[in-house]
Amino acid sequence: MKNGKILCLVGAALFSLTTALGGSATAAEDKKPPAQEIKEERALSLLKGMSSTLAQAQSLDFRVRGLVPFTAPSGQFISLFASSHVVMQRPDKLFVESRGDLFPNDLYYNGKSVTAIGVEKKFYAQKEASANSIDGIIGNIYPGGDILQLFAEMLVSDPYAALTANLTSAFLVGQSTINEVKANHLAFVGKGLDWEIWINSEDNLPVLMVVSYREGDRQPTFTVEFTDWKLGAPIPAETFNAAIPKDAVKIEFKPLTSSQAN
Repeated sequence: MKNGKILCLVGAALFSLTTALGGSATAAEDKKPPAQEIKEERALSLLKGMSSTLAQAQSLDFRVRGLVPFTAPSGQFISLFASSHVVMQRPDKLFVESRGDLFPNDLYYNGKSVTAIGVEKKFYAQKEASANSIDGIIGNIYPGGDILQLFAEMLVSDPYAALTANLTSAFLVGQSTINEVKANHLAFVGKGLDWEIWINSEDNLPVLMVVSYREGDRQPTFTVEFTDWKLGAPIPAETFNAAIPKDAVKIEFKPLTSSQAN
């Protein structure tokens, strides 16, 4: 945070100096050379190693915490907290327990149907699965769908292909220590977005991810932290079967809006 304040002060000073000399910040930006496209093999290799570790695991069990921005009535972006416990078994089983500010719910996919149950157990949404694999349902919209966006690429059969689609830049920033974990810090540029990921240097698992959208209608930036990874552990079959409360009311499967999240 201190570095951020220093950069802000330096930026303000440069702006004042430019104005005093009769120039403008816009003029200076116009003269700025275009960003270079860099694709470092080391960065791509590290990302591929992480992706292979995830793809080769028959089951995944992990937790995520994230900050997802939404537009307030004033027009200001506000950050809403989201947390999830994710359990997945290939090829067609998924359970996501989502809590926080974004439509708390439990999601079940057992290979045949997708079910979302409200935390207060007052309603549920259910429909037959339109596909028979994790990959097939990742793109489908369900209540609380923005939470899935935080970790969707980690669940598909080929995370590397999903993460590098339309990639224009990749480089290794360096190493960081996050919660006593040494991690390789990688930075990427894709179509309409910049994103960074920190990968545990010992087990090749993601630790932290930051995504910044540069165009379109998506939120500007979201941050997600990954913890408590368990790969290949046996998972009870009932984990993926929804137990719908008798007094729950069935509602239509439809996407969550930002106004519903508040």
